[in-house]
Amino acid sequence: MPFKLVYHSQQDPKWKNDTLGFGDPGDTIGYIGCALTATAMLLSGHGYDETPKTLNQKLKQVNGFVSAAIRWGAVSQVYPNITVKSNISCITGDAPLGLIDEAIAAGQPAIVQVDRSPAEGIQTHWVVLYGKKGKDYLMLDPWPYQPDVTKEDLLMKRYAQGKTLKRAISHVILYEAFGGSGPVGPISAPSKPATDSASTSGPFARVKDSVTWGLNIRSSIDTSSMANVVATAPAGTQLALLESDGAAKVGAINQWVRVREPGGREGFAAAWYLENVSAPAPAPITEPAAPSTNEAPVSTPEAPSTTPSTPTAPQTPGVPSAPGTSTAPAGPSKPKKLTVIVSEAVGTSGLRMRKTSSKGGALVMVLNAGTPLIVMEPVKKAKAKIGKVNQWLYVREPQTRRLGYVGAEYVTLA
Repeated sequence: MPFKLVYHSQQDPKWKNDTLGFGDPGDTIGYIGCALTATAMLLSGHGYDETPKTLNQKLKQVNGFVSAAIRWGAVSQVYPNITVKSNISCITGDAPLGLIDEAIAAGQPAIVQVDRSPAEGIQTHWVVLYGKKGKDYLMLDPWPYQPDVTKEDLLMKRYAQGKTLKRAISHVILYEAFGGSGPVGPISAPSKPATDSASTSGPFARVKDSVTWGLNIRSSIDTSSMANVVATAPAGTQLALLESDGAAKVGAINQWVRVREPGGREGFAAAWYLENVSAPAPAPITEPAAPSTNEAPVSTPEAPSTTPSTPTAPQTPGVPSAPGTSTAPAGPSKPKKLTVIVSEAVGTSGLRMRKTSSKGGALVMVLNAGTPLIVMEPVKKAKAKIGKVNQWLYVREPQTRRLGYVGAEYVTLA
């Protein structure tokens, strides 16, 4: 059935004070519930009557949150006819506007992350895109309390922050609702034909030889557990690419690509551990290996001095995807790193390391008082933040080598 415009605000008094997922008491729907609210609007538009309040409860029943961060794939546990088709981080690259246009034209609106503030860094926020108007998108924005869906709301007018359209969007979630059809509002012609499966002639990608641990293929790009691993492809395995722009993603840092392994299992693979090939190798189909317990680390290159500094705590954060879980590859020279210590002020509850600089960011791990951390930012900028409220540091925990953000007020110089 055609998508219907249904508006919900995270600020609605009926649910704005509800605790989001399994977050802290201050992690309310009204404060950081934009991703949940956007999802509720998407589901309601497809005919599943949900509010942020009801969806919050249903997702909790299927363990659909990591702390206050929504697990996108958990929606399928509540509604099996709704599946995640694409989960694409484009913080470091251009947004796949062609894929968004194709989805909207097919009556499948997109949930995207934008920057809600001109402040330095990305102040994360999630909205629903349901139509194309000129070189902009029509959206349903969960932050304002504006229930009039006949009033057009344009993404660039509110959230461009001086960027082009393809850089104003930093993450894309495309759900596929089986039975959904027909565009909503004026849609421009898609730039590329939709591709949902790979032909026998390609394109293909190959797992790099350096991935000696094997590359996990997942039903979603959530790397917080091994539960979504559908197969593990050994080094050298050739994978069919199932996206129209899959070949362009291969080798790109922090990009995920939908693939099919030789055994027929489909899922998402980390594109930076793949290399392009022209044709599949005539290898026999073998039973895939057990999922690797050592997940292929997300490689995040060291930022040059011209890049923006670590974002400060957003006023209206959303729930973006993980920036990475491993160290950056070594360059020709490495700047000196600063070491800090988790202060005793955290008490027995510890300090939460999050995947983004937001209280709504997915939980990476909990750090005990006294834990040393290596700061992954320029020393001068990092020192200026230490001990200050509402400041975030991008750090690495030396033992697990995990990367994440911690509140600068809870660390001291080593």
